Amino acid sequence: MRFTTNVLKLSPGRLVLLGVIFSALLIWLGMGFSPQPLLVNRANGSYVVIDKDGHLLRLSLTSDEKYRLWTPLAELPKTLQDATLHYEDRWFYQHPGINPIALCRAVLSSLIPHHRWMGASTLTMQLARQRWRLKTDTVTGKLKQMAYALWLERHFSKTELLQAYLNLAPYGANIEGAGAAAWVYFHKPVSALSLDEARVLALIPQNPSLRAPMNPAAMQKLHQAWQTAYGDDPGFDRLWFKLRKDLPFRAPHLAERLHSLYPQASILQSTLDNTVQELSEELLAGFLTQHRLQSVVNASVLVVHAPTMSVLGYVGSADYFNRDIQGYVNGLKALRSPGSTLKPFIYAQAIAQGLITPDIRIKDTPLRMGDYQPENFERNFYGPLSATDALVRSRNIPAISLLAQLQKPTFHQFLQQAGIPIPKQAANYGLSLAIGSAEISMEDLLRLYGLLANNGELKDLRWLSQSDKPTQAGKPLLLPEAAFLVREMLEKNPRPQRSFGGRSFGQQHAVAWKTGTSSGLKDAWAIGIMDDLLVGVWAGNFDGSPNRHLVGRELVGPLLFSILDAVAMERPPPAIDRQPLTGLKRIEICPLSGQPVSPWCPRGKTGWIIPGVSPIKTCTLHRQIRINPANGLRLCPDDKSPGETRVAEFWDSDELESFRQAGVRRDNPPPFDHACDDAEESNAAANPPKIVSPQAGVSYPVRAGQQNTIEFSAISAGGRHRLFWFVDDNFIGEGTTLFWPGKPGQFAVAVVDDQGQSASVTFKVVPTD
Repeated sequence: MRFTTNVLKLSPGRLVLLGVIFSALLIWLGMGFSPQPLLVNRANGSYVVIDKDGHLLRLSLTSDEKYRLWTPLAELPKTLQDATLHYEDRWFYQHPGINPIALCRAVLSSLIPHHRWMGASTLTMQLARQRWRLKTDTVTGKLKQMAYALWLERHFSKTELLQAYLNLAPYGANIEGAGAAAWVYFHKPVSALSLDEARVLALIPQNPSLRAPMNPAAMQKLHQAWQTAYGDDPGFDRLWFKLRKDLPFRAPHLAERLHSLYPQASILQSTLDNTVQELSEELLAGFLTQHRLQSVVNASVLVVHAPTMSVLGYVGSADYFNRDIQGYVNGLKALRSPGSTLKPFIYAQAIAQGLITPDIRIKDTPLRMGDYQPENFERNFYGPLSATDALVRSRNIPAISLLAQLQKPTFHQFLQQAGIPIPKQAANYGLSLAIGSAEISMEDLLRLYGLLANNGELKDLRWLSQSDKPTQAGKPLLLPEAAFLVREMLEKNPRPQRSFGGRSFGQQHAVAWKTGTSSGLKDAWAIGIMDDLLVGVWAGNFDGSPNRHLVGRELVGPLLFSILDAVAMERPPPAIDRQPLTGLKRIEICPLSGQPVSPWCPRGKTGWIIPGVSPIKTCTLHRQIRINPANGLRLCPDDKSPGETRVAEFWDSDELESFRQAGVRRDNPPPFDHACDDAEESNAAANPPKIVSPQAGVSYPVRAGQQNTIEFSAISAGGRHRLFWFVDDNFIGEGTTLFWPGKPGQFAVAVVDDQGQSASVTFKVVPTD
């Protein structure tokens, strides 16, 4: 009762004041129950990309065309924080978002005619204006600003508010936040600002339109503000401001790639080497100028430090801003047909699975596998050649033949294990995987070639420079010995005849390299490993249009070596002594077959094998025979007649045909003088004839009323001279190839050589309209 009486005795003015205080208290308490506002929209921020040495590559714009870079308070210099509070709001830590004393002083000064208006906005009020884009030049706008400031103070700590302010404060034009301002004006992170640089930034937000150092007049205004704030301190004269138009826009495809990989990061320090990047861009530009008359207008380059797989150079296209060539497309990320660039991994798998050694003889002869009859790029055949020569010459037939033999894993499974995004099942690609039917990006292709540089370990590309983190461990994917041997095989690939760029520093360095040309002449590739460098070059058109000049070896091979040599000159590689792995053994081999020598092979050549893995069958190409001097025919082993002993070469019939077409003479051993009882002499059990056509289980169409023929062809083993054909046990003719008049039905065809060895298949002939 006494309290009520005392209240009633209060004057009207005091009652109003009490009501205002009580209302303010209720509002303050009510704000605590309101939803917490979003202080800073960090999702719509800029990002910075720098090279490995900290040089600025790009500062991106936000979706609303601002430079706004989120920077934690811990990274903002204490000097900048203190100078900002001293210059903008000395009582920041004492007021609740509104400074009543400053507000009253501002109101009184506004009532005095011709008196300069005094600012009353606290740092929190300025944050509210910037955060909600408020117009505060009216009473209503100012009241709204104060309300928002109180709301912010109710929900956030002073530290959070200071951090938000320094990230949203205006620093001139479209620059918001101290983090962005540091990069724009000084090309360095805000944490690296000097004392003078930090102090001068604190002066800009109070009047950014007049003080942002973008022209001489603004520089003068900023200098005046410095003198007002810091007196005669000479620090301003030590400053060197960058202009906004000086912001670099380098390695744009890399910047976008990094942002897509790390979308939450605001500062991305890449592994990019400035020297390597400049060399790559310079040589690529010169290469395109040289080939412009051939309508070669676009290319990409990727340079990687092989041991760590760090990206040193990244040129996604010839010109990012050239829309005529779709230069904004990142050619290093785009999926393209790799041509023959995947062949080294077919050979590596074949070595690891014990199918071949680098020196073993494999066939480059006509091949038919079901309905698939592959061809070489030059549409010719070299006959028998070593696995190394077949890989170096990029022959399609040997690679396809090896791919068909791979098991556990198949080549399709191997690519999947390597993380290559192959969308289709193995059956959809078939054997054409060997010649580039599955599209792949340059990034993934260089990850694969990293296997050859890192002893079979698969490593992801390393994008960010993180000196405090150890080099990533690789995933064992390829037998180390197989990786070593394939790299050594590729080092036997001679340099291209033409050179580009005029550099020859790397001539003494071994380069393991491979080229590729996609079907239809749409893509030209070259990949090379030299010392610790791994380089990939691509040329083509993003719209997929063909060009007869897009041939890997002739077109981009010279560019690859120009980049390798130039980088090696500017960035000398470390001395790397690549010793053979302990799992390898060198043995004496036959110079022609590549197999372990037999007593009748020429001597003097050695080659690598992997003990317990590699095929070690003794050479059967060279064999000892006895000749009847009277007629020059071969004697059977059980024939005791006197004869001349010779060493003969036993080539298969398809190999002999390739030699004949190439103009190389290879004689088949003479036929036997008479039928032999001992089949071992002719090695018949191991070398029956092989039927090439017809294929087992394949249906062959014939049209009624037309002359239909089906090709019968076979390969006879070395030393065989005659082949006899039978259909359902009926003799139909003799020869390596003949044509049989087809008729509907199912048939069994057999071929028998002159030593009685045979092969057979069953096939169907079906009528069609």
